[in-house]
Amino acid sequence: MKNNVMHLFAFTAILLLANSFVKQPVPSEALSTDQELKASVPFGGAWVIFAGKTGGELTKQDINNQTELQVDGCDKGARVSGFTLLFTKSGKTSTLNSRSNTLTYEMRNILKSLAKGDQFEFKNTKALLSNGRDVVDVRGSKFVVV
Repeated sequence: MKNNVMHLFAFTAILLLANSFVKQPVPSEALSTDQELKASVPFGGAWVIFAGKTGGELTKQDINNQTELQVDGCDKGARVSGFTLLFTKSGKTSTLNSRSNTLTYEMRNILKSLAKGDQFEFKNTKALLSNGRDVVDVRGSKFVVV
């Protein structure tokens, strides 16, 4: 009886070890490229803050009061050092660039002229960390005028 129990434990241990090295199949819908994965992750990293939000719906009043971008998710003291404003007005998409954290005069005028349903997004955004030399990428999401 003692030998039978010992053989049972040994056989169970061998089966568990053998199965732990078998590669498990992955469903095809779970496979994605690195780019798709990065785009789908809704958390982590630094985010652009505009009108107190990282994206979504904004009113005309929210937009009219803004003059600069902020960054969240970086070290304290980090600030936006440049970005591209991508906006869609009446179905036409255009871009404007800034080399600081402030909206240019032209950007402010464009944003103020957007109508309900128009969209804009901050792309290629970079933030200068508080040490004054390191630069990191900052994510941005779409904003929709309501």
